[in-house]
Amino acid sequence: MSTSTVFRTLTLSCHQILHPCYKVEMLKSLWSPNFSFVRTYASAGPARRTGDDKIPFRVVRLVHPETGKLEPPTRLSDVLESVDLKAFRVELVTEDPEPIVKIVKRRDSYQKWKEQKKAFRKSAKAGEQKEIQITWGVDDGDLKHKITKARAELEKGYRVDIVISPRKGQKLPKPDEMAARVSEIASMLLDIAKEWKARDVQKTTAVMSFQKTPS
Repeated sequence: MSTSTVFRTLTLSCHQILHPCYKVEMLKSLWSPNFSFVRTYASAGPARRTGDDKIPFRVVRLVHPETGKLEPPTRLSDVLESVDLKAFRVELVTEDPEPIVKIVKRRDSYQKWKEQKKAFRKSAKAGEQKEIQITWGVDDGDLKHKITKARAELEKGYRVDIVISPRKGQKLPKPDEMAARVSEIASMLLDIAKEWKARDVQKTTAVMSFQKTPS
């Protein structure tokens, strides 16, 4: 059953629902629910649109699936009864200045929500930092392990800081040796990442900040 077919069964208008004498006053009352409709999903990502019998309004306006125009105010219960809720979903699009709903395919709605959550997680990771500590005298085996770890974090979407510092009691390399080591380590990541800000090189430490380059 198509969305348009489902919609054709819905023919009630506000004139059929409410007596003309008190139509306006009742609609005002019904559009002002006794509770505040607030979503708080800051840590979980974007919330899925409120739908079906979870919509906190008794009277709504429906977006026509073919013309995109708003239909007259209609009882939410009548909208729900006209829809095959196994295949379709009635979603609340906005509640200000009045509650507006539309009929969407349930599968499409879920897929869109999953994609939004995925994009949210990706953007959240892009702002997070991971730090990999390396000493100036690191041996080849340990260096390979640290670079592998850095690459894995970059692949996940995180920014990675490579911090090179001396180990206690370890002789500090000469400036040219430090510069060579920094360049060597950077070259191990430049095939998948770039330095997104200038290197912070001090007397005894160096910090390089990488982020994954778009594939």
